[in-house]
Amino acid sequence: MVIKEKVLPYIEAKREMLLKVSDSIWEHAEAKFEEYNSSELLCKILAEDGFAVTKGIADMETAFVASYGSGKPVIVFLGEYDAQYGLSQEAEIAEKKPLVEGGTGHGCGHHTIGAGALAAALAVKEYMKVNNVKGTVKYFGCPAAEGGCGKAYLARAGYFNDVDAAITWHPFTSSNIM
Repeated sequence: MVIKEKVLPYIEAKREMLLKVSDSIWEHAEAKFEEYNSSELLCKILAEDGFAVTKGIADMETAFVASYGSGKPVIVFLGEYDAQYGLSQEAEIAEKKPLVEGGTGHGCGHHTIGAGALAAALAVKEYMKVNNVKGTVKYFGCPAAEGGCGKAYLARAGYFNDVDAAITWHPFTSSNIM
């Protein structure tokens, strides 16, 4: 059995919770450096699942690192959860219909990036635990991905120095390795 087939059941078991996380981040569309509800929700879930969480890192109140395990390799999932100004939108419709005219919204899908990275971190943690795999899995809460350079703050503060792999994704029509 390939690892993917072993990991997917961990994600499926948390499906409803992950959908609620994505919906909550959507509903609390918070712009760069103001993602208080979203970061707090993600921190709470990670802590409840056994991750050590450190909030307010790299001179950003809404940035955090959640860590499970120890040693190498260090695998990091980059979670984004910031909204953009002017993209307020009613959910589940294909035409423009702002909830608040000019308000913030998730036109780039960062509500799904935060929840998707959470799913990956939780699943890898569980796989490591069940299979006695050595290493460290981390979730970096990356605020201000749109126009605030949140990841640059993390890099400047040294959070990527011991990382063997940093994994992120963005809703789009293709997949790329960078």
